[in-house]
Amino acid sequence: MNKSKFMTYFLSLAAAILLLFALLHIGDIKNGFMAFFAALEPLWVGIAFAYLLVPVAAFFERQLNKIKRISRYARPVSVLITSLAVVAFFALLCAVLLPQLITSVSDLAVKLPGMLEKQLSRLQLFLASNNQFASTATNLVESAENMLMTWIKTNLLATISNIATSLMSVGSAIVNLILALIITIYLLLDRERYMNQCRKLFHTVSKNERINDAVYDTMRQANKMFGGFISGKLIDSLIVGIICFVFMLILRLDYPLIISVIVGVTNIIPMFGPFIGAIPSAFLLLLVDPKQCLIFVIFVLVLQQVDGNIIGPRILGDSTGLSSLYVTIAILLFGSLFGFIGMIIGVPLFATIYYVVKRIAEYLLRKRGLPTDTAAYGPDFRASVKSAEDADNSDGE
Repeated sequence: MNKSKFMTYFLSLAAAILLLFALLHIGDIKNGFMAFFAALEPLWVGIAFAYLLVPVAAFFERQLNKIKRISRYARPVSVLITSLAVVAFFALLCAVLLPQLITSVSDLAVKLPGMLEKQLSRLQLFLASNNQFASTATNLVESAENMLMTWIKTNLLATISNIATSLMSVGSAIVNLILALIITIYLLLDRERYMNQCRKLFHTVSKNERINDAVYDTMRQANKMFGGFISGKLIDSLIVGIICFVFMLILRLDYPLIISVIVGVTNIIPMFGPFIGAIPSAFLLLLVDPKQCLIFVIFVLVLQQVDGNIIGPRILGDSTGLSSLYVTIAILLFGSLFGFIGMIIGVPLFATIYYVVKRIAEYLLRKRGLPTDTAAYGPDFRASVKSAEDADNSDGE
């Protein structure tokens, strides 16, 4: 046995042993990764902030470079302006929204049991006038009422209390946020050097220039998809939340702020977001007044159509190129793996994976002399390929 075969067998055996070890200790490995990522949480948050703020900082830097007196300090001044703008935005948002949200949640917690009893009483009166369903339906309503009231008395107030306690003990979260902001500033100030270090490390490992070009092309495509989709979706959701808030104020619907925040935040999730936010909001208004609930449901359906056909396409365009089926798969898959964050990043991440698979498939098809156009693979594909092969054979003869 020569040396190369021995190394091949040895490495294969070592890989099999490592795979078996990983499968047997999958729980410990997962916990280890979770602990690793949790320890570096400020770093991941800082990278995410820097990625979102690079276009803003670059814009200010270009404008400052036009002024000769301060062009030398364009980079640090642009980062300072960007950081101050972000801090001011979140401070204003918290100053305006947080007190009203706390008031709305507290008011809702106090009034919710009474609203439930009122609506359930109405339902019982309605069922009492219909003898055919009265007995069965009344038992079901009473059972549901008892279960819901028990949950409210035992769990809801305790949950609100826990949330309040958590809000009061935000020391660790504030420290992590400050560290994330510091990391963001470092990354924005010296972003080219850190990118060059990543490229240097990559070229240290990879020596195949064709693979390097493919990786760089994939990274450019991923950056285009993630940047366009996430920034566009944030702007789109902000607009949707503002429209919802203004509409509810005009029609004097209850809890306009908390419902608008729910609708705006959940709208970040593609396709299902408006409905995910509308369901609890509609239920809340149903407890207040069924007419308000009906008006809100109609409005959300109209808003979803306006957002999906007018607002969203103008802001996002076709940033991912995925069909509705693939968007649904991406949300379900990455949502189950990473929760709410997975629902947000799942679409551009799936689009990047789709782009890589598509490039590999088209490369392999071209090597076999087959067409890369999807429309060419219809029911008559095999017959057309066979006729082309027969023509080539006859020409060769």
